[in-house]
Amino acid sequence: MYRNKALTLFEHSRPSKNGGAPAKTSARWQVSKELYQTERNYVDILTSILQLFKLPLEKEGQVGGPILAQEEIKTIFGSIPDIYDVHTRIKADLENLLIDWSEEKSVGDIILKYSKDLAKAYPQFINFFEMSKETIVRCERLKPRFHAFLKTLAELLIRPVQRLPSVVLLLNDIKKHTPEDNPDRVTLEKAVESLKEVMTHINEDKRKTEGQKQIFDVVYEVDGCPANLLSSHRSLVGRVDTVALGDRPCDRGDHVTLFLFSDCLEIARKRHRGIGTFRGPSSQAHAPAPLKHVALMPLSQIRRVLDLRETEECQNAFALLVHLPTEQDHQLFSFQLAAADAAKAPWLRTLCRQVANTICRADADVLIRCADPDSLQVSTKDMDSTLSRASRAIKKTSKKVTKALSLNKMPKRELQRALTAGGCAGGHERRNEISDLHSPSMVDLPSVFERKYLSYSRSTSHLL
Repeated sequence: MYRNKALTLFEHSRPSKNGGAPAKTSARWQVSKELYQTERNYVDILTSILQLFKLPLEKEGQVGGPILAQEEIKTIFGSIPDIYDVHTRIKADLENLLIDWSEEKSVGDIILKYSKDLAKAYPQFINFFEMSKETIVRCERLKPRFHAFLKTLAELLIRPVQRLPSVVLLLNDIKKHTPEDNPDRVTLEKAVESLKEVMTHINEDKRKTEGQKQIFDVVYEVDGCPANLLSSHRSLVGRVDTVALGDRPCDRGDHVTLFLFSDCLEIARKRHRGIGTFRGPSSQAHAPAPLKHVALMPLSQIRRVLDLRETEECQNAFALLVHLPTEQDHQLFSFQLAAADAAKAPWLRTLCRQVANTICRADADVLIRCADPDSLQVSTKDMDSTLSRASRAIKKTSKKVTKALSLNKMPKRELQRALTAGGCAGGHERRNEISDLHSPSMVDLPSVFERKYLSYSRSTSHLL
């Protein structure tokens, strides 16, 4: 009855204070009434979402079992109950304000009163709104009972996303019709600013949530990805698919994906497809991650980004001059962009900017250098030839066999004892025999790297 009285009042004009004939309604009162009416309609929509959809889905003892799992219901509806609770109270306050209206009444105070509650209720729903829509589409496709139940749920769930911006527009309209000397004008300005802060908080929270989701996607995509990649201060900047041109950090010809984060570079290679590998029925249900972790490199270890000049034997290639803490000399990591139409220059600029941010340098441009690929012994020639692919396959197979037969299989203590067998006359000779074996599992690998990358350290020293 109270609500009907209010509705009747709003449909006609505002009564005068002396109880006489209704006075002409002001523009300020008209816009305030519009704010109330839209708030009332919004609360009705939220009521429909909860009563017509959420509650029936949560009802226990359904014939045929639950239509949706509890996790799916939570994902779809999110914090709708909290949003409904806040706006129900806002609607009640606006209704009381308009029933006992005077030009000195403050609309802004009502919004300011609930701004903190709005900031708590909305982020969860806005952040996972896209996931909510995806869940609805998936459940509609896979669950016939939900398809029949669905009706217009997806259309209604968009309303919370639209509500706060529409309230800001109405408050600005009320402010426009509020005299300068009315105290509510200042309050309305504060209310508008508070809602803008709420929306900024929601957008920032949404951005962080999406950023964390992107990092989780990388972790799931890359087998063996280090757990410390997950960090609240880290964000994914971009990714690029490449082909390795050298022997480090991957074998030449390996398909390598570089994930550029705000402070590090995740290097992952495409999985090698094993020949004659047995696959049981259970392995098909859990497909392996498409990429294999190679290295997680802090951007501070990148000393220079080399833009390799285009030649007949080197196309769309770049290199990184890297100083690893485990190596005495700088290492050269060279890559070719996998896509022929991939834009190299924007990627290199983005990479340099992130490196500069990490090492606190403002002049990111000095980190990039143009370089002659021939002087660095980098070439993209014959990367896709059948002979080259066969050669790389033989090399990888040889590595696997060497690794399987390497002395790493011996206990470490026994290997150390064999290498340092002191006191016997043949000890020195035995050590020389073992060190002469060409196995990547040998202890004195630094000398191998020293011989192999000596030309790199000499030819790239002028680039620093």
